[in-house]
Amino acid sequence: MWKQGFHRRKFQDEIGDPPWNYYFLQNLPESEYPKYLAKLYKIKTGERLNLKHPKTFNEKIQWIKLYGVTPLMRDCTDKVKVRDYVKEKIGEEYLKPVLQIIPNESHETVRCHCEQVNDNLGLARQSTDRCNHILDCRDTQNEVVSRLRFPKFQFRENRVLAEYNDGEPNDVSDYFNQIDFDKLPNSFVMKTNHGCKWQYIIKNKEEYLKNKYLFEITRKQMTGWLEQDYSFWGGFEMNYHGIEPKILIEPLMREEINTPTEEIQVYCFLGIPKIIIKIYNDYEISLYNEKLNLIEDIFEFNEEKKHIKADNIIKQSFVLCEQLAKPFNFVRIDWMLSDCKLYFEEMTFTPYSGFRKFENKKNNLHLGKLINLNKFKNGGKNEF
Repeated sequence: MWKQGFHRRKFQDEIGDPPWNYYFLQNLPESEYPKYLAKLYKIKTGERLNLKHPKTFNEKIQWIKLYGVTPLMRDCTDKVKVRDYVKEKIGEEYLKPVLQIIPNESHETVRCHCEQVNDNLGLARQSTDRCNHILDCRDTQNEVVSRLRFPKFQFRENRVLAEYNDGEPNDVSDYFNQIDFDKLPNSFVMKTNHGCKWQYIIKNKEEYLKNKYLFEITRKQMTGWLEQDYSFWGGFEMNYHGIEPKILIEPLMREEINTPTEEIQVYCFLGIPKIIIKIYNDYEISLYNEKLNLIEDIFEFNEEKKHIKADNIIKQSFVLCEQLAKPFNFVRIDWMLSDCKLYFEEMTFTPYSGFRKFENKKNNLHLGKLINLNKFKNGGKNEF
């Protein structure tokens, strides 16, 4: 027992307390990712991580984070790019309106025919990186636009200090200043496209703009988010790695400003919805299975369970998720309800970063059996 406590303290001394030392994890060599992910997993779940033979849901999510990310998964993690995917699969009517996207110019990327071009690869790699396997890839190199470089960071006195490898100016640092607040409604949501819960809800624009202290806090915070790679905040969620940072501004679609909207989360395995969670508010939920029957706890919840039969909205979310989830071994698709209509929120491939608490280990194993990692292994190798 004392050895376990010693190793835990040593690890936390090395990378800091949660949410961990971003700078340390970001600069780890890729060969060290599995080792440090196993340490994070032990601290978060109290269990040892078996990456060679994962069995539980949480273990398989860890495997997917390191080895199972595909270009399509990364595009659908991007809150801007995923809109094109949703529009193609189920139609634009299920997308929330967009008020502003910054930067709004198109950024050209080229994916070679063998899908090994480095448009979504590692930190501070330049657009000169390319695949040399076929002639077409080499010929298209002259058309590739220089991509944004991710900086390295150190945290000192709660400030983020960017240190660029090449000393070039940081383009993203000016993104917040490009927001045209005059054209925004009184309430809206500012978020980044390349992270999880990196957002601010503005309920009253006039009061917000008058509050210089609050305005400056949000400006600095969003700029800090834009300058960071979320994959090293969430525990090596490599589907976030390499997404080009943007600011996405959407209307606050609430009937009452201070009342959260109802949400629906659908866990899909091999393209089939298996678990549907309807979230009414901060303290009430309902759970359904693939037959749309009410079920008891699978995960560990603090919310009170409401035993309400599946309505037409739940049934509609089931049908829509079948169309969106087809290409994926596993994905959780989130929706929001506004004026009794479904709106797409996001696709999550590594919910809770694979540290989700279950009611019991049996449920963890049961959901783990629904994820077939051979689908990933046969699909190719993940590259960071």
